[in-house]
Amino acid sequence: MTEVNEMLQGMERFAGIFICTTNLMDRIDQAALRRFAFKIRFKPLTSVQRERMFVTEALGGDAALLTPEVAARLARLEHLCPGDFAAVKRQVEILAAQITPDEFLEQLEGEHRIKPEVREARSIGFVQ
Repeated sequence: MTEVNEMLQGMERFAGIFICTTNLMDRIDQAALRRFAFKIRFKPLTSVQRERMFVTEALGGDAALLTPEVAARLARLEHLCPGDFAAVKRQVEILAAQITPDEFLEQLEGEHRIKPEVREARSIGFVQ
């Protein structure tokens, strides 16, 4: 508990701008939360935002190339964030590869699948 108290006191004494980020907002101690003037939650992209980013990142900005099938697949990726698009782009750069829009979407689906909120929401057994 001493380390937590030291951190909280340090936050109170700090005269500058102090910014923290977390994916575990529900696990932050209430005493620590009270010390932040602003608490901002960045939500996943909306369906329209996902489509726009996909058009920009995978289709070279040509919205006419966005097929209904791809739009439907994107619509299912409810927890997709800009960082997921960035991760796919980094993968492509590291591999020095050219990928098709369909392959880009497959990679996005993979990024989406590993998110805790997606993994933990899956049904078990015979329940559908």
